Amino acid sequence: MQPSTRMAAILACVLSLRGLHALPQQPRDIDTRVVDIGGYALHLTCQGNGSPTVVLASGLEASARTWQRVVPEVQKLTRVCSYDRAYVGSSDPAPREVRRIGDRTFIELRSGQDLVQDLRKLLLKAAEPSPYVLVGHSFGGSAAMLYAHHYPGDVVGMVLVDSTHPEQTRRLGAFMTATEAKLARDGFIQNREGFDIERILGEVGATRWRTNIPLVVLAAGRPDPNPTTRSTQEAKVWRDLQIDLSQRSPNGKLIVAEKSGHNIQVDQPELVTEAIRDVVAATRARVR
Repeated sequence: MQPSTRMAAILACVLSLRGLHALPQQPRDIDTRVVDIGGYALHLTCQGNGSPTVVLASGLEASARTWQRVVPEVQKLTRVCSYDRAYVGSSDPAPREVRRIGDRTFIELRSGQDLVQDLRKLLLKAAEPSPYVLVGHSFGGSAAMLYAHHYPGDVVGMVLVDSTHPEQTRRLGAFMTATEAKLARDGFIQNREGFDIERILGEVGATRWRTNIPLVVLAAGRPDPNPTTRSTQEAKVWRDLQIDLSQRSPNGKLIVAEKSGHNIQVDQPELVTEAIRDVVAATRARVR
């Protein structure tokens, strides 16, 4: 990694996930729907049978296609659903308030409440029943944690895949110049989904989320081919943040994906599948 920031690297991964055309095509025998959740519709794809239902939440600006190498194995275990958030893939844009102040026009950014309620309404309208095992990659990890905070009775397990962390801006920002920090902030503000990323990370932090559900945290572990002092320090901070997430449950554990960058579900999908399998098995053992 060149001496750019870890934030910039994650943004680069976001851009790489906008189109995953090289991935295998989805099988035809799946349940795919466009579900109206109140004035706009979200695209939902489900496959398999059984409980708990595994719900896959993608990273920022990534469609459900990012999970194509994970779903075929998970659907053999239980029901699994992936979805496109508003503005992504086959989903509609969400309505957002437009305000004019003087000669400037502002479009309201979306909040963590919007993030959670979109998923909540989608699952209820689609009649995809709880309990859920939530699987979140990158920004999808924030969605999973916020959902579990607001609806703890519905969530029985979680897998976080190189997830965002509420402290990442502060911790990684310590390595940035003022110009780099502004570029990173602008990059996240100008995301296609219209989310206020800094606010949402703050919302996750404010929950002080802790749980006792089975939890697996997968962390990127592929070595930087061109390490610098700074990139090494940033990688250590990112690993520490992933370790912290794994300790949010007494039933949590960390797995390092040694051959993966940020997109573990693409680089080593078998690790994600195995983590889901372990969490599903643990949730089923609890109800025996």
